[in-house]
Amino acid sequence: MLFRLSRLRDRPIPVSCTSQVLPGNDGSVWFQPASTEFCLKDYSDFPAGTSITVPSDHDFRVNDPIKFTAQGSGHIDANLTAGTTYYVVAKSATTIDVSASAGGTAITLAGDGGTGSADSSNTSVNHIKIDYAEFAAICQVKSFSIDLSREEIDTTVLPCTVNTTGSLASFRTMQAGFASGSGSMEVQFTDDQTNLANRLLGNSMRKNQDGAEVRLFVNTVGTSSTPDLNDSLYIQAPISIMGFSLNVTPEDVIIGSLNFSLSGQPTHLLGN
Repeated sequence: MLFRLSRLRDRPIPVSCTSQVLPGNDGSVWFQPASTEFCLKDYSDFPAGTSITVPSDHDFRVNDPIKFTAQGSGHIDANLTAGTTYYVVAKSATTIDVSASAGGTAITLAGDGGTGSADSSNTSVNHIKIDYAEFAAICQVKSFSIDLSREEIDTTVLPCTVNTTGSLASFRTMQAGFASGSGSMEVQFTDDQTNLANRLLGNSMRKNQDGAEVRLFVNTVGTSSTPDLNDSLYIQAPISIMGFSLNVTPEDVIIGSLNFSLSGQPTHLLGN
């Protein structure tokens, strides 16, 4: 009996963990649409009046929240403030009007950006960046998955010492290389043409997908309508949407399945 107690004493004692296993029902997907990120000339794209000139491949929609950022030594129009959220209130193929509030009166530009009479020099560096201002929740997501992986680099070299492994074969040595990521989502299709889920599916066929970015929440923590980014676990990264398929049957709701790839470095990876 004493011998058995001694053996038990030598065994590793299981660690008591108080962490809670997370269920999938605390996940969520937040999205910034594609074709909403451009570099604009600080004078000629902000003429006096209400219309801001944007590239013809834009996909800004009425009520989209947007913001302007001065890049380099670019100078923004006096009637706009860099970093402030504005809302699109009108659009055409090559222009948008913005307001300080959704559905509000369009702001009249002073037309004094850049040098006041011309664009800042070296517009590739000195310009005004426009992009979608906020992430918005996609309420029709049924599920999502994401796969992050690393390439294997073979670093095996010929031995410089006598093989002393006996009967075992020599093993290759490997090193982790570039990382990549891909994923998928299942989204319920609705008849609302302004619905963000439908916009996500439609973005898959846009030639310009600049601005498309997701926050994939493993668990969504917060006390208001927006997640607490300090307490939530999520992955944030720009994406390229590679296509989608629709499943239409009379027995079930219409589901859109889409695939995406990470198009750049994640800016947040779970707790890191």
